[in-house]
Amino acid sequence: MIANLFTVAPLTSDDLRRALAELLGVPPAAVDAADADGDQEARDWDVPVLCTWRPLPPGDLALELDVTVRDGTAAGLTEGELARGLAARTGGSVLHPSDVDLPSAYWVAVPDGRAVRCRLEPVDVGPDDTAYRVEAAEEEIPDLPGARVEVLPEILDRERIDTPVCDAFLATLPEGEADGVEAHVRYDLRVWERLVRRLHSDWAPSGKYREDLFHRDLRARDALERHIGELGEPYADALREAVAVLDRSFAAGTAAEAASAVGGERGERAGWWWYRPPRRTPWR
Repeated sequence: MIANLFTVAPLTSDDLRRALAELLGVPPAAVDAADADGDQEARDWDVPVLCTWRPLPPGDLALELDVTVRDGTAAGLTEGELARGLAARTGGSVLHPSDVDLPSAYWVAVPDGRAVRCRLEPVDVGPDDTAYRVEAAEEEIPDLPGARVEVLPEILDRERIDTPVCDAFLATLPEGEADGVEAHVRYDLRVWERLVRRLHSDWAPSGKYREDLFHRDLRARDALERHIGELGEPYADALREAVAVLDRSFAAGTAAEAASAVGGERGERAGWWWYRPPRRTPWR
């Protein structure tokens, strides 16, 4: 296993050696931890656990770690489990990359056992040096007090959600022009189905969503109403049927019709979907 981690605390080689040895169930002598800028010839490259650390310029993070654990030593440990184990044993938060394909997407392993999504941004401090700032996180983190607490929209938009109704319809739809109605249908129908699936999963996996994104998704449904009239036959009928399936599912997953539109900003001609609030509000 190879893990690429960041620590908030300025740990020493001895700190890292003790924590990794305890976590992996090996004697401290089986762990080689050293500064990347130190004497590399003095290192024991044959031990089961190698940890190379590099101090970072002043910022939210103190160290960058490269940890290599030989097969059999990690006992099936994942990168996230390694980060949580280090955080618990060193008393400081440890960051590891998210499974979302986005450079800024990270998890923070907090010493209290939580795993919190965060947005990590590089800060150039010189021609060859980079510091890091944890700009936002989905929960408060004691040793990262400067991080703004918010649900991260870029993560929500990249979460894997199956869209079988959308996929079945789009398989029959011609590609069309890059900015043609077909391209808009592809976007808006997928957005609408992703919202429907979120509603029926109680906003899994995080249980959270954003009000601004909920309104965006309702606007995608507005757009689908226009697209049905813009598509030629037989695609208009097929789109109408796909939207009807999702509409029924949306209605079943939301609360009874409210007296005023969601957000209070759509006016008298708003579609009925603007009057169906979530059964559980995931942004409060």
